[in-house]
Amino acid sequence: MAYINNAFILRSLSCASISLYYSMSAAASHLEVDDPALADRCELEMGWQQPRSDHARPQFNAATTCSHNQWEWHLGLASNAYDDIREEQAEVGIKLPLNANSHSDSDRQQDDWHSAVVINLQKNLDSSNEFTTEMFGIVGKTLGDSDVSLYANLGLTHGFNESTQLLAGIAAAYELNSHHRVIAELYQKELSNPAYQLAYQHTPQRQLQLELSLGNALSGNALQLGADITFYFGH
Repeated sequence: MAYINNAFILRSLSCASISLYYSMSAAASHLEVDDPALADRCELEMGWQQPRSDHARPQFNAATTCSHNQWEWHLGLASNAYDDIREEQAEVGIKLPLNANSHSDSDRQQDDWHSAVVINLQKNLDSSNEFTTEMFGIVGKTLGDSDVSLYANLGLTHGFNESTQLLAGIAAAYELNSHHRVIAELYQKELSNPAYQLAYQHTPQRQLQLELSLGNALSGNALQLGADITFYFGH
């Protein structure tokens, strides 16, 4: 399992700094900065987010992620609303490791450096627009024998009849023990303001993970709360 498994990447609405339109590049979290490690088991993630806005309603998402040999695939659905406008979005994507030791968390003991590339295709199910394509690279490193890991993402997203936009982010994860983890991240997604997000993850058993998250734009006008539950299957 990656330390940070993206479920959704926030975009900007005309009335808010952080939007209700997502990208689901891996399961198990609302966090934005992805980890290079592949999922070592299949995952089913269900999440909820509540933006601080009189116009925005709670947002719901579901995603599944599995890995096969040296690559990982994911499929996700999101539902959100702003005033009377409701959107449904689907995404399919893959993650490919760029070094042989990126395929599981156990390899962190063997090689501190990890890298991968992610390719996502997104489709708004309520419109006839073409697919949006997202591609970004990931690099990650554990700090010696410590329980701290650092990650960075850099890439581009391109939509139909839209200009290409930059995706960038950095994150730090600290594993308190085998059941508790905290994460902090800073990211820039498309035209939205730079934002941060903090999260606490609790894994009470091997088949279950719970997460609480708090995020906001650096300008302080887009506070949102999130909660996720992830089920793991397989060995």
